[in-house]
Amino acid sequence: MRVQLEQLGNDAPIWIFGISPALDRDGEQALLRDVDAFLDRWASHGAPIRAARELRDGSFLIIAADAASEKSGCSIDRLFGTLRSLEQQLGVTILDSNRVFYRDADADTDSIRAVARGEFRNAATADTEVFDLTAERLGDVRTGTWQRRAAESWHRQLL
Repeated sequence: MRVQLEQLGNDAPIWIFGISPALDRDGEQALLRDVDAFLDRWASHGAPIRAARELRDGSFLIIAADAASEKSGCSIDRLFGTLRSLEQQLGVTILDSNRVFYRDADADTDSIRAVARGEFRNAATADTEVFDLTAERLGDVRTGTWQRRAAESWHRQLL
């Protein structure tokens, strides 16, 4: 059962999916249409899961589920299956956990970039703003703690 993100508490578990390359407007609309259709019917053992989504900068899909909703492994697998299908449909990468997302402050557009973990050392410094896709609670997104300098994140071990 899809709800608005504002209806979920800070303790709501989240999944943040980095999308590369970033989606254009048509891609955003296609992704959100399919994700909304999935969330409208998302259930675990027949019980609806109250869930919401947000797309940021064409690069980050945030899925949040009500902390009180049961979320089984099978229901989460169905979410990943939907995203796997969208990867093929849209020609983007969503589920590759080997990528690191960061803000390229040197670029004219202050754009978000994605590189393989092994390439991050050559692309960033300790002051580079990174996005922590391992954040676990909606409060991390609301407070902005999922975005920080690489030196203040687990990303520092990649430098």
